[in-house]
This record gives sequence, C-alpha cells and structure tokens, in this order.
Amino acid sequence: MNSESSMKKILLISYFFPPDSAVGGLRIARFARHLPSFGWTPLVLTIQDRHRVRLDKERSKDLQGVTIYQTDRLPTVRDGYLLAKTILRGGKIANSSVHSHTPDLHGKPTGNEKVMQKLKRYFISLFVFLPDEDKNWVIPAALKAVSEIRSQKIDCILTSGPPHSTHLIGLLAKKITNVRWVADLRDPWVDFLPYRSALGRSALSDRIEQWMEGRVVRRADRVITTTPELKQVMEKRYAKEPGDKFVSILNGIDAEKFVSPDQPEKYAKFTIAYAGALYEGRTPEPLFEAIKKLISENKITPSQISVKLFGDCQAIDGRPTISIARSYGLDGVVEVSGTIPYSEAINTMRRSHLLLLLVPSIHHLCIPAKVYDYFGVGTRILALTEEGATAELLKATKGGEFFSPHDITGISDHIYMLMQAENKHLLTIDPARYAQFDGKLLTRQLADQLSAAAGQAGPVTCCEKEEVLR
Repeated sequence: MNSESSMKKILLISYFFPPDSAVGGLRIARFARHLPSFGWTPLVLTIQDRHRVRLDKERSKDLQGVTIYQTDRLPTVRDGYLLAKTILRGGKIANSSVHSHTPDLHGKPTGNEKVMQKLKRYFISLFVFLPDEDKNWVIPAALKAVSEIRSQKIDCILTSGPPHSTHLIGLLAKKITNVRWVADLRDPWVDFLPYRSALGRSALSDRIEQWMEGRVVRRADRVITTTPELKQVMEKRYAKEPGDKFVSILNGIDAEKFVSPDQPEKYAKFTIAYAGALYEGRTPEPLFEAIKKLISENKITPSQISVKLFGDCQAIDGRPTISIARSYGLDGVVEVSGTIPYSEAINTMRRSHLLLLLVPSIHHLCIPAKVYDYFGVGTRILALTEEGATAELLKATKGGEFFSPHDITGISDHIYMLMQAENKHLLTIDPARYAQFDGKLLTRQLADQLSAAAGQAGPVTCCEKEEVLR
C-alpha cells in the first residue's frame, strides 16, 4: 500500500464521466478507480450533469471516494440560435443540453455553390464545429483546472477526447502552469476530418484543426492512443517527436463486474443482441437482410430467431428502426428498446447467442469500447466491418468473426452454422483469454507512463511491447 504522503496527484479531465451513460466516460472512470493502487490520487474535472444527454447512476458505483469537479459551459452559437428561434415563435425554450456531438448535416457543396452558401458553410465550420460543439466548456474548465493544479499541487493532468476540445484545456493548463500533461486520444482527430459532412467543413477549419492537433501533440508530455494502428499513424505524422512520446493503451473491462458464479441460461430463441447507438453510418440492415435470406430459403423460421437492439437504436438515419425491420419481413423478430441499466445490459448480453458489433469503415483506426464488454460477458461476437483495428483484434483474440457489411451470404451462412445443435459449443469463449484487458492491468500501464512523464523511473510493463495484438 502507498502511504498518503507518498501519493502523487493527477487531474483527469474528461467531458464524459459517470453518471453520464456515454461509453466515452468508462475509460476514465476505470482509471480513476484503479490509479490509487499504483501511487496516484485521482481528481476528476468534468461537465455539470445538467448538460448530459442521459444519466445512468449505476455507473457511478465505486467512485464515491473520488473528488469530482463539475464545471458549467458558456452558451454556444446553437444555444443562441435556438433561443432566438423560440422567442420569435413564442414557444418554449428547448433543453439545450441535448445536442449532438457530431455534425448532424447531410450532403456536400455543389460545384456552383453560391457566395452566401459558402459564407454560411464557413461560418458553421468555424463557429459551430471547430473543433466540436462542446468547445464552450474549455474556458470554464481551464480556469478550474489551473486553480486546482495550483491549490492541490497536482503533479500531472490527463485530458481525454473526444470531444477533442478537451485537449485545449490541457494546452492552456500546460502553458500557464507547466504541469506534466498526458493527452489521451480515444478516437482519431484530424484523421476523421475527411469523413465529416462537407457542409460543416471548410479548407480554413481543416487547417486550424490540423494546427490544433499539432500543438497538442508537441506540447503534451505523452500521447496515448487506444489502438496500435492509431499510434503508428501519429508516429508517422509527427516523426520529429521523441520515440517514446506515443503509447498505445487499449480500452478494457472491469473484470470484477463480470464475475458470476453461474452462467445464465441462454434465451430459448437464437438471439443476436446489439448494445449501443445507431449513428455515424452504423446500421443493422445487413443483418436484417441476412436473416431475411435464411427465412426465404426455408433454412429457418421467424420463430427460431430474435434480434434485440437496445440503447439509442430507435432510428437509422431518421427512419424508425422497427419500420425498416418490418420492410425486411422481420416484424416480431426485431425488438427495439431504449437505454437500460448497465447490469441489465450485461445480463441480456450473457443470455444472447451472438453479440452484434457495427464498425463503419471510417473507424478503421479505432476499436469500439463496447467490444471489451462483449469479451467480458463471454458471448461470441459477430462484427460487420472491413479490415482494420477491430478486425485485427478479433483475429488475435478469436472472440468472434467479422464480415464485410456487403457479404450477406457470408453473414447468413455463419448464423445458420451457429444455429445448428452440433455447433453449440462454438457460442462460448474462454474468459481467461481476455485477462489482458482487465482494467487494473491497463491502469498499471497508464501509471507507468505517468511516472515516466513526471520524470520518475516507473516499473517496466508490457505496455510498449503491445503483446496484446502481436
């Protein structure tokens, strides 16, 4: 045990943090829980709960001893627009805390874009989406961070994004206090720019974001990524930076939350479950088409199979999910429900036969955090994705199979094979295979990097060897 006097202090800065139900908060919460075991006292800086879209109080368990600071955010351009609109219409002001963290735009500029259209696009790109819609918490959070760094004698800070505006808080705190700083990139930053809607981008906003990322990378003492693939991209882009600046620490699971004396009985029907949200091109339609194919070929009947979608799954690109399922003749097969408590989600995933993972091609450098929860419950994964970081992880762990979303025959054949009684043993996977993703082990890797960033000689771990995927 470390004595209180020998403990160093770290300020974890993250927009998402429990009780926020967003999966982006789980990584930082996991670090906060386990860092005291490795000589670091965590303090957390996050946004006020009233600005969160959804709350799940259950996710705050085991965090009672962590000091959490919550800050407000300044009004955004969108807030002003909505306020003016409601006043002019004489209606009620909508809850401005419910907003998208990604551009909700469609289409692209045409070759004959008019001057006013171009000016509007530049305005949106520079004042709404640069670098994201949550940038208005940067100033309040930076002021609070500087105050706590000085009063609490913080040894190191860690900023986690997206939203990537969070890293600007670290940039300001570093400049003012010269505190040691670790930037944690859960997702790529400028590598995502080509995939954003062109109606929310401009040449100038792209250049500014590239400059922002460059400033963050060069000023930070360590840059952590969640996949080796993104680490390699960053090393190549910033080849002049020290070789040990970039480190890959995967996401993981709280292993203790998945310990169960008894494995619950599987559902009577062959059940494929999906937990999460349908956004940024994520759609279960290839699965719907594959099941329709099996039914039309008389290989299975609708009464033999079930698809459970829970979370933010009510619509796909603005169309009701249940209506889309009905168009494939899957009325009664597909069940769509809202967000459910974490413990209930775990139980549903355990009782299912397959867990659906949707990874659009734009995410080839990152791995959805939910895949580690999928590993934890011990249910095999069916991933609809192209080659990339997620596919490499599934190959290395043998935790499931992946198919291109266009390979309907491959998907349907795989499901049919697993539905056969003689292949029932293929539906369970050995949990010991995923001990390497235990949150405490991964936090140990982070603690080593914090010690190195603070100028200490931390104990050697396998972090830099990246044995998980090699």
